[in-house]
Amino acid sequence: MVAIKTYIDKIKNAVGEREAFRKSCYAGLSVDEKRQLEVAGFSPYSGKVRDLVRAEDELWIYHSDRLTAFDRYIGLVPFKGLILGKISEFWLHQASKLMPVYYRRSPHPRVICGEAMEPIKAEVIVRGHMAGSMARAYSKGIRNFCGIQLSDGLFEYSPLPQAIITPTTKAEAFEHDQNASATELIEAGICTSEEWDQISEMALRLFCYGQEVYRKKGWILVDTKYEFGRSSEGELKVIDEVHTPDSSRLWRASDYEDRLAKGLAPEMLDKEIVRRYLLDQGFSGAGDVPTVPAEVLVSLAEVYLEVAETLLGEALTTVANGALPFPTLKS
Repeated sequence: MVAIKTYIDKIKNAVGEREAFRKSCYAGLSVDEKRQLEVAGFSPYSGKVRDLVRAEDELWIYHSDRLTAFDRYIGLVPFKGLILGKISEFWLHQASKLMPVYYRRSPHPRVICGEAMEPIKAEVIVRGHMAGSMARAYSKGIRNFCGIQLSDGLFEYSPLPQAIITPTTKAEAFEHDQNASATELIEAGICTSEEWDQISEMALRLFCYGQEVYRKKGWILVDTKYEFGRSSEGELKVIDEVHTPDSSRLWRASDYEDRLAKGLAPEMLDKEIVRRYLLDQGFSGAGDVPTVPAEVLVSLAEVYLEVAETLLGEALTTVANGALPFPTLKS
């Protein structure tokens, strides 16, 4: 077993060697692997950053190193899937203490096996601060966000008066999600009014708990997105990743106030690093995706690893060229 940090340091020192960089990344299930799974009776599906295989009453999720931003594919980040898989496994264990989750086991750091669910086709975005797309819209005079009216006088990076939910409809891979109010989700038949009441209560409770845990680690959980599904019995459960720096914004708490007082952005521990690089290139989702330098992608890997190792309290390790497990039919 070798520390992931050792591998990342080697990549960082030889970042100009594109072949070494490429070999350190896992792009997801190969064409041959998907074909073999199909021959075995499975139907693999590729999402934005994860590959999914339905195996009877289970869903196998493979965390690739693919990175997206603004609903577009950006590139590969070394060991991203391994790192985020460990973070998500940690948080799913924690969330299970509060509410039902789909998680069953993790046979490999890149793989999570969970109960196969009927997904609620909405991303439940919980926001605790003025940041990201909300801050950009607010600066242009927009005050209503998914049916929630915000007051004047808020500024970028400031805490919101209270955490709010700004859901989006769930689009296919690399299609744009659309903002929606709770009323619109209910009218569209995505969920019932009773289900939304339960979903929003679960989301706000999990967000509050996430803020508490990250606060103890010296970080601010700024916002995040959750997904929910229905079990075969109709029970709502948390599915997908939870509180990872790929699905959440995280800021370092120790110098947050000082940096804001100086007119600086908080120190960010999430993929906002890449988003800001793209915005500096004039890209926010439309047109050709600029090439993100390998140095930026490796820096993101370092940030993700810092989050994981601080959260778990241990160094993450991996086996070079470790084979991934695949499901087999039970009958």
